[in-house]
Amino acid sequence: MTGMRHLAEEPLEAAENEAEPRRASRAIETEEKALSPAARIWSVIRSTILGAAAALGVICVLAFGVAMLFGIKPLVVFSGSMEPTIPTGSVVFEKTVSVAEANIGDIVTVPRTSNSGLVTHRMVVKSEKAPGEYELELKGDANAHKDPKPYTVSVVGKYLWHVPWLGNVALALQDSKGIMYAGVAALVLIAVFLFDPAAQKEEAASPAQPKHRRRTRA
Repeated sequence: MTGMRHLAEEPLEAAENEAEPRRASRAIETEEKALSPAARIWSVIRSTILGAAAALGVICVLAFGVAMLFGIKPLVVFSGSMEPTIPTGSVVFEKTVSVAEANIGDIVTVPRTSNSGLVTHRMVVKSEKAPGEYELELKGDANAHKDPKPYTVSVVGKYLWHVPWLGNVALALQDSKGIMYAGVAALVLIAVFLFDPAAQKEEAASPAQPKHRRRTRA
């Protein structure tokens, strides 16, 4: 009789163990539904902030990863001479090519005639002055007139694509105040990630794991 009673108890214990996770799952669902309105609003805001940060991170990684892989150079746009095509503060990605590979209407980057940096404008006139050497006339989309002087070059940076506003971030990180703001933003994101009302409710609602007694055959 003792052996039969033990065999009957084993299935009962197994059924109880299988039912325990279901009870825990129902308890968690009940607790999640019991979130206060403020907690629900915060959960939506939290998801939006983290989603936007993740999307921006993916865009940056992809943009700069592709650029490094294919020898493409990033360039920050400081002025609005190419608006609305390229907004001020954008990062332009370009590839160095010979002038022969660029066509009228392309957006190109060349050194300024005064050697005071670079200019990114649209090519409107292209004439070959010597083998491999060209004289270009450029014009900004937002400008009423062409640039004052032509540019004599053999290679140009040919525009491929741009990421709006990303250049503002790059410029801000060049001084101590911008670095401080970036640090504060990073801390805020960490705090937003850690403060998850649903996870805290779930942790509080999770019951302690039952301790199973070991049975021995008589």
